Amino acid sequence: MPKIKLNTNADNTLSKGALSILREAEELFATKGFDAVSINDIAKQAGVSKANIFHHFQSKDGLFLEVLKIACNRSAQALDAAPELLPDDPLARINNFFSGHLQALLAQPRSTRLIQWELMMNGEQRGKRLAEEVFAETFSRVVSLVREAQSHEIIKSEVDASLLAFLLIGANVFFFETRDVLKHLPDVNFAKSPEQYSTAVFDLLARGFEKVS
Repeated sequence: MPKIKLNTNADNTLSKGALSILREAEELFATKGFDAVSINDIAKQAGVSKANIFHHFQSKDGLFLEVLKIACNRSAQALDAAPELLPDDPLARINNFFSGHLQALLAQPRSTRLIQWELMMNGEQRGKRLAEEVFAETFSRVVSLVREAQSHEIIKSEVDASLLAFLLIGANVFFFETRDVLKHLPDVNFAKSPEQYSTAVFDLLARGFEKVS
């Protein structure tokens, strides 16, 4: 699978001023946590006034959710990676997303950890808002990829497309979280490199594990 070149600007629809605020806010949130960071801290770090921050973002909570959304979008840039090279092969595009998504998680550990921390600490309280405002768009695009493969009769129609999308994303997140332990476990030969892991997991998901008699 090709290496994915990450666009660290993430959202070209935002102004340079807003992007600058988001970059500084992400660094502070990732270092100190949401509760320990004030709007004053962000304004000072970004070299702007509090009024300027509120011009772009309605609240600290809204700013934080935008930081998470952009971090999520960065990790899913493999969905946009050269689709014209694989126009008639939806399974290859799913594989391309799967390996590229893992590359992105590993390439930007600060963003990845920020998302994981928020899910662990506040997922129960903010689950609906996180789902709707941060994760829904990316998840829906992965589900659509699976359904496209089903429409080409490459993936069985009875497979739950959303479950397969969840397993693909979840497998990458779990590797990110446990990779330093995985490589030391006995009998683990599939996690020597991210590329080896991606190939092994995708092959297992695509082919299944039940022996056909």
